[in-house]
Amino acid sequence: MRKILFINPALEVCGVPHSGLASLAAILKQDWYEVKVADYHFSSKTPALEKILEDFKPDVAGISLFSCIAGKADKMIGMIKDKKIPLLCGGPHAASYSEELSKDARFDYIVIGEAESIISDLVENAVVNTVPRMIHAPLPDVAALPFPDYSSFYDHENILLYPLITSRGCPFNCSFCCVKLSNSKAWRPRPPVACIEELKEVSVRQPLVREVMIWDDNFSLDIRRAKEILRLYIAEGFKYKMHSANVRADKIDREFLLLLKDAGCEGVQFGVEHGDPEVFGHVRKGETLADIERGAGLVRSCGMKLGCSFIIGLPYDTLKKTRTSVRFAEKLGPDHVHWNILVPYKGTEVYEYFKKNGCVDDGRIPFTLQRNGLLFEPNAATPEFTAEERKKAYLTALLLSHDAALVQADTFENVRKYGLGMEFARWLLSPKILRELLRAIMRRMAGR
Repeated sequence: MRKILFINPALEVCGVPHSGLASLAAILKQDWYEVKVADYHFSSKTPALEKILEDFKPDVAGISLFSCIAGKADKMIGMIKDKKIPLLCGGPHAASYSEELSKDARFDYIVIGEAESIISDLVENAVVNTVPRMIHAPLPDVAALPFPDYSSFYDHENILLYPLITSRGCPFNCSFCCVKLSNSKAWRPRPPVACIEELKEVSVRQPLVREVMIWDDNFSLDIRRAKEILRLYIAEGFKYKMHSANVRADKIDREFLLLLKDAGCEGVQFGVEHGDPEVFGHVRKGETLADIERGAGLVRSCGMKLGCSFIIGLPYDTLKKTRTSVRFAEKLGPDHVHWNILVPYKGTEVYEYFKKNGCVDDGRIPFTLQRNGLLFEPNAATPEFTAEERKKAYLTALLLSHDAALVQADTFENVRKYGLGMEFARWLLSPKILRELLRAIMRRMAGR
């Protein structure tokens, strides 16, 4: 019986286990393979990779890579290859940057796409190759897959938030999105009853779970089906706190929101992307700013919290247009706004735009999520919107949105550098920030 080790590297711990690796583990365990999953993004209690390799002695290893952490995983990749065992590479980074990975002789297989239908044959026949072999995985029948198996994860007993995947894929064509490269544009739903049966098993196998996150690429695409899942969930009497990722503003109605609320979901988050009409139009989301305004009003009218995420630096964006985006965010009245600096991933429409109209550095892909309010170097720019202007726009958006993360950051130096004294004053004097500053001072005094 071959022993398989899957690894998910990380920059930080989030407490949510990797559902894709859990799905692969379920397939392999059905076929009588021994599987361990070292998910460093899930748990800080995951043992060091050196110890796992020494104790478990896998016959085959697989590593899932996201582009923002690919460089950080370099040491792990070297450790595995020192053991001279076959190494598989998959995940979003493999889908976008397969050409670059194919030149790295440390990998034996580059797997592009969802690997459930090929994983057993692949690990059974895996060998060390002189050059990586490219594997394009056919789309699996998601309705026929076994439930994800998290029992192979280190520290699986302490899963508190469970990621529920009720469908895969998204048929829309957002210019910046790389989901279609790894999960395809084909939207593939699971039967609603199967989703509920999975959660019933979770209540037995993972008794510490307290929250459920619906982690679909597009949960509300078929709103009738989404409502059916929520009705079944409510009827079952689950007591989990619910979250729902990736809900589109144009694919919701009041009944859907009230069902979400009854299921224990406090709020939803929209991917707005940009508030300037020209920039927004080039995103090609398939919805309008009016749709987003309508959706935001529905969320607030149902007594739910509203989150909105925006991207700075999309094609045709400028420093001035970022302020337009901030004003649109204020108009929506969200409880939380999340700002990202654009990273153009290879294979997306925006990547081709920057190749033609500006510059993009494939060798330096920053972590796009906000990290304690600190600025980072964009990996793309245009003459109309330089890297320095993008950083200034990012800080401006954080200040004008009264982002509390800046309390913990070295904010004043950057405020002075970019001439944002007035924006800083507005941020500093907002009730939300004054409360957060007071808490920070009290924490500091208590720690003395």
